[in-house]
Amino acid sequence: MLFKKPKTGIALAGGGAKGLAHIGFLETLKENGIPIDIISGTSIGAVIGAAYALEPDIEKLKATLRILIESDVFRDLKLDKFKSVEEDHWFDRIRNKLKMSITFAEAATRPSLVPEIQVVKLFDELFGEKTFEDTELPFAAVALDLISGKDVLFREGLIRDAVRASTAIPGIFPTVSIDGKLLVDGGVTANAPITAARELGADVIISAIFGYEPSPPGKLESSMSVILRGDELAKLKLFRMLIEKADYVVEIDTGNTHWTDFGMYEECIEKGKEAAITHLDKLKRISSGGLFRRWFSFK
Repeated sequence: MLFKKPKTGIALAGGGAKGLAHIGFLETLKENGIPIDIISGTSIGAVIGAAYALEPDIEKLKATLRILIESDVFRDLKLDKFKSVEEDHWFDRIRNKLKMSITFAEAATRPSLVPEIQVVKLFDELFGEKTFEDTELPFAAVALDLISGKDVLFREGLIRDAVRASTAIPGIFPTVSIDGKLLVDGGVTANAPITAARELGADVIISAIFGYEPSPPGKLESSMSVILRGDELAKLKLFRMLIEKADYVVEIDTGNTHWTDFGMYEECIEKGKEAAITHLDKLKRISSGGLFRRWFSFK
C-alpha cells in the first residue's frame, strides 16, 4: 500500500464569473494526463465541479454553460445591476450613486436582491433531479450555516440544492434552508474547499484560486465603503490561512473581470488554460508524488 497511486483532489474556489476559468483549467489537466480523481467546489467552483463530476466531458460542459449563460433564465437574474460603470463623466458618477442607493434600499426591505424563484429556476435547469449518487467522480460542495456558524459539507442529496446553497452570496442571492440550517455561499469562510477534498479521500490536493491579494481600496469616504473594505480584508486573511492546507495552489489571473461578467466565458476559459500550462510540470510532479509529495516545495 506504500506505493499505491495517490488520489488527486481538485479544489475549485469561488469568484463569480472568474470561476468560468475552472473549465479551461480542468481541460488542460485532463489533456495532459493529470488525474482528476476527486472534486470539491465552493460557489461558482461548486457549479463547475458538480457539472464536471456528473459528466467529465469538457466539450459538453462548455456547451451546457454557454447555452445557460445566453438563456432567458440567466438573463432574468439581472446581474448587471451589481456592476458599476467606469466614471469617465459626471453622469456616470451620478448613475453609480443612484444605482447604489436603489440597491441599498432594496437590501433593507427584501430578503435578497435576486428573487428566489429565478435562482431556483436556474439550478433546476442546470441540474434537474441529479443527486450526488449520480456523479462519476466523488464531489462535495461547501456552504456556510448562518445559525451554527459552521461550514457545511454536502456529499449527498440533490445537487441543485447543495450548489444553490454554496452559491448563495449573502444578501444578493436567497438563503437556502435545509435540515434546520440557513445556508449561504461557502466562500464567506471556505472559499478554497481544501478540507472538503481531503474528507473525500484526496491524497494530493491542487487548488485553483483567483488571487489572495486585496483589491485596490478605492475611495473609502462612506461608512459603507469602510465596512465592506474591512469585511474583504477579514475574509482574505482567513482565505490565506486556508490555502496553506493545499499541496499546490494555482492562481488564475482573469484580469479586471467583474464577478458578473459571465459573457466573458471564452476569455475566462482561456485564462484557466494559461494558468494550468504555466504550472504544468510541477502539477505533473505533485500529482504523482504520492506519499513523498511534501519533499517538494512548490507553493
